[in-house]
Amino acid sequence: MASPVDLVASIVKQLVDKPDRVEARWLENERTVEINVDREDRGKVIGRRGKTIDSLRILTSVVFANEGERIDIRLREE
Repeated sequence: MASPVDLVASIVKQLVDKPDRVEARWLENERTVEINVDREDRGKVIGRRGKTIDSLRILTSVVFANEGERIDIRLREE
């Protein structure tokens, strides 16, 4: 199975106009995948009323729940 970082990065790259600008890193102490995208793509990742990023959080929670993992996703502010 893919790591949380690989899964999130792969999905986010499909959502944005500049996939080469997508960066994802694992924050071990927070059990969080932190993602960074081009400023113009932030709205696409967040979605209307936050629905896109919420859906991404739900998806990763479901995928990694079987492994006992609780994972959060944070969009980095720049």
